[in-house]
Amino acid sequence: MQLDPALAELLASLDPTAETPVEEMTPEDARAEWKVEMAAVAGPSLPVGSVSAHTAPGPAGPLAVRLYEPEAAGAGPGPLPILVYYHGGGWIRGDLDTHDDVCRYLCHHAGCLVASVDYRLAPEHRFPAALEDCDAATRWVAANARKLGADPARLAIGGDSAGGNIACGVTLTARERGGPAICLQLLIYPATDLAGETESKRLYSSGYLLNSMPFYVASYVGPEGDAAAPLASPLRAPDLSGLPPAFVMTAGFDPLRDEGEAYARRLQAAGVAVEYRCHEGMIHGFVSITGLIASAEAGLADAAAALRAAFAR
Repeated sequence: MQLDPALAELLASLDPTAETPVEEMTPEDARAEWKVEMAAVAGPSLPVGSVSAHTAPGPAGPLAVRLYEPEAAGAGPGPLPILVYYHGGGWIRGDLDTHDDVCRYLCHHAGCLVASVDYRLAPEHRFPAALEDCDAATRWVAANARKLGADPARLAIGGDSAGGNIACGVTLTARERGGPAICLQLLIYPATDLAGETESKRLYSSGYLLNSMPFYVASYVGPEGDAAAPLASPLRAPDLSGLPPAFVMTAGFDPLRDEGEAYARRLQAAGVAVEYRCHEGMIHGFVSITGLIASAEAGLADAAAALRAAFAR
């Protein structure tokens, strides 16, 4: 594999001593800094038909849900398919704004509604708080699909990084409960094994913009938590059969590459329909830096194509 040339140039230009490690920040400062950084590297804000604010009941209080509706020209007749999206950010940062460009892209190019969930963050709210919030929001979307203009038979869920981890947990929970029905799990460089070590973690945990994964995991799970619990580390779930079809995307220079690929393989072995795609020249978080690296858009294009295919089935 070779690092994308534009990305290699970008990484070479960064001074690691100029930034305060996230481990040394307060949660509030880490969130504020990342919000500014994400806005600076985001791709263009693509047009959508409308953006509206909603509130879903959560296990610890109301949850903000931002609903994106595609422009009429990109939408089909009747109720639209819908993607429930869980943002990344290491479970400790990220919000509706940090992933606005990703949600707009998927709404615009997949021609679907996108419901972005503002779940509780660690370390104030540790595992399984984020998972429980996203599960509750997904059930609310399914129950209110018609009111939202959505087709409940074409409901997908997805997320990137920590959000991909949460999406895995939501599918496992939905399977055990018997619903809601999910037509696709869209997993963008998901964290699937919070307790394991891999070759990609050994190779790419320094210098490739994801330098603090152990800290993120510790913040999310907490000192008394079990990082190997199946809903925290879905790769360790004893049975992955009966789960929704999956689109799993990884990056070649990502510490999470190996566990993402391993999860795709385990899903396939369990009889789940899986499409796996590795963008070999990319790093973790690449779909969120399309404003800096034009070639990073290929990942979002793949995700939108996977959604369109799932909604057409």
